[in-house]
Amino acid sequence: MKKFNLKFIFSLLLLFCFLSSVSYATTLPSNVVETIKKELPNASIRFDGLITLPNGTIYLPVLPSNPKRNAQGKVVSTVPSSKKLSQLPDVVLFDSNFAMLKVIKTSNNKLTVSTDVPFVVKTGIFPQDMLVPPGLVIPDDMQVMMGDLKIATSSSRVNDIFKSSVSVKKGVVNKKIVPIPYLAGKTLLITTLDSKILSVVPTDSTVPKFTLTLENLPKFVQPVCNDDYILVAAAGKTYIDVADVKQEVLAKKIDLSFQPTEVILNTDKSKAFVAVGNDQSIFIIDLKTMNLLEKIKIKGYPKNIALSDDDKTLAYQDKNTGDIYTLSLDNMYLNKYVFNASNVSKLIIKDKNIYILSRTLNELQVVDTEIKDLIYKQPVAEKPVDMLLINGKIYILSASNELDIFNLDDFSFSRAIKLSDKGFSKKLINIPNTNILLITNVTDKKYFVYDIVKNTVLQTVDTPVFVNDMQIINKSLK
Repeated sequence: MKKFNLKFIFSLLLLFCFLSSVSYATTLPSNVVETIKKELPNASIRFDGLITLPNGTIYLPVLPSNPKRNAQGKVVSTVPSSKKLSQLPDVVLFDSNFAMLKVIKTSNNKLTVSTDVPFVVKTGIFPQDMLVPPGLVIPDDMQVMMGDLKIATSSSRVNDIFKSSVSVKKGVVNKKIVPIPYLAGKTLLITTLDSKILSVVPTDSTVPKFTLTLENLPKFVQPVCNDDYILVAAAGKTYIDVADVKQEVLAKKIDLSFQPTEVILNTDKSKAFVAVGNDQSIFIIDLKTMNLLEKIKIKGYPKNIALSDDDKTLAYQDKNTGDIYTLSLDNMYLNKYVFNASNVSKLIIKDKNIYILSRTLNELQVVDTEIKDLIYKQPVAEKPVDMLLINGKIYILSASNELDIFNLDDFSFSRAIKLSDKGFSKKLINIPNTNILLITNVTDKKYFVYDIVKNTVLQTVDTPVFVNDMQIINKSLK
């Protein structure tokens, strides 16, 4: 009896060690990924290993307990046995013992997986940070595969974050919009100053396709990874939510231990730089894995973060002192004081200059980072709130509903256009690879579609809410 107990305890210890060692092993084997991409070229592999197809098919990855050496990523068996990977079998086993289980629907529309699963697959384990589809039920004899994984149920908050169009359309009059060609087939992410709800709105409608209910007022919203995911930070929370738009689930929480306040992406959109409000740090998130890559200690408490167009330098302001710094993004992370400014709306860093939008002084200030002094200043319209750098020109939006243009080549200035007689203009959004800007108004239920080549408003679009922030998803969501 003692011998049996010792053996049993030893087995449990082995299992515990195994679960601990693989709890964050979500990177699929490269040769398996190659096979998947070859046989299923439209497949998408989420950062936690979940595999999805455009037709809605989902595969759960199963990491092997005893991976075979010298594997080539070949499929060795399927269930049913007559099917190839391209024919979407229920179970796929690779030569490394890595496996994929297809999520299937029962006769009463419940989600599950096949019960005809080889024993070698049942000895494996699901990635421990994977979020399985809401409502999925695993057969009893596969419970050991779950490890410490928490499966979302129909009553969990994971499923409540998304509300379908059925629930958001009740009592709402849909006003059809004919968007300009540049906006056709795109989607808007809209937040307000007084609601925890993020509305996902097609550009041809005033009614959300669906909404995301956050835990507090949103601090920022940022679509990433070809717009498959949305990074969302809520006021008072120390983490960033990662929402999976395709699966309509909250896919991950990235905990920073401090409240995130701003986010900016590098040029190829592989990294997110995050400022926090109550720590002297800049956080870097790897957007391929959705993991915290690095925490950089800096001088001051950062706000108004900006990246140079070569991704080599980050500029920011200390929210407590008004001091403006640069941070080199090489291995040295050299942090330099540059200038002091008060009540800054936004920063832009270009070459050796930092462009400062001063809301108090109603002017654009140009500071040379080498001599650390002001070299030029230009009056702008009253209460400047936002600016964008596009093709050598800075577009400056003022709350007094005016758009101004500043040319970097010769520091010449031109007053562009008066946008409206009422309201409070808030934000500029550039539609990628176009000459189109969207201009929001926080106290008037509308936004403007502006052409920077023709220097004119092409369209005025009514909205169901007062828009505080707006982001573009460059596709139509189903």
